[in-house]
Amino acid sequence: MSAASVAVMKTHQWIDYFQRNRQHPPLPWDDTYQLSLEERAAVAGSIQQFQLGEGARGRSLLRRAETYARRANDPEFVPALRLFIAEEQRHSADLARFLTQQGIAVRSAHWVDTTFRKLRKLMGLEVCVSVLVTAELIAVPYYRALCDATESRLLRALCRRILCDEAQHLRFQAAMLARLRRQRPWMLRRATMIGHKLFLLGAALVVWCEHHRVSCRGGYWFHRFISECLRLLRGLDSQVEQEIAELARSNPTAALDVIP
Repeated sequence: MSAASVAVMKTHQWIDYFQRNRQHPPLPWDDTYQLSLEERAAVAGSIQQFQLGEGARGRSLLRRAETYARRANDPEFVPALRLFIAEEQRHSADLARFLTQQGIAVRSAHWVDTTFRKLRKLMGLEVCVSVLVTAELIAVPYYRALCDATESRLLRALCRRILCDEAQHLRFQAAMLARLRRQRPWMLRRATMIGHKLFLLGAALVVWCEHHRVSCRGGYWFHRFISECLRLLRGLDSQVEQEIAELARSNPTAALDVIP
């Protein structure tokens, strides 16, 4: 089986996954717990920012993906990506509903979200995906901290659901990055990983400064927060390399180009 055929097969599997994952058990929306003044002061503005970031429509990402899908002859690539974006938007809708139940306004803009969106528009598909996956990596320790930052049963359940989804999102994005990097020599891929790590560190520092009250309430002090982001990036890089190796095995004549 060719590498292209393997990639197309994986895309179909991701479509099946996202469609099945729509059937979540309901969240405990009947929870009547109201955040205390202390909890509200710590988490309200933070949740507002993440709710905004989760709601991106991904228009520039989809435009670049359409170009890639035509070149790669993978007509299901964009539908899979649309389902992924829809899942992110569902997170945004759930967070907005929680904020509304707590009498907290939903924000329409924030400079961190605006910066991430502009960065995604700067270059090609790989940069878009890399910026997006950086936000996903940082979101994992954030939602773990948020889960423990209040006594709200609803917020805890919502955080756990988002974390379950994000674990699969990182696998999906690793598969995307593998397809985009697979023809690149090992040393160039390594340089890309180093650049991504530096970008992650800068982004994580900004997020920590903006959301340290939530992080600290949830037990994620600075060192633990940054260490968790880096650990997740190492796991992502490992998954990307495994995906590339699998694609190479499906096309042995190209193996010398992609296997270090």
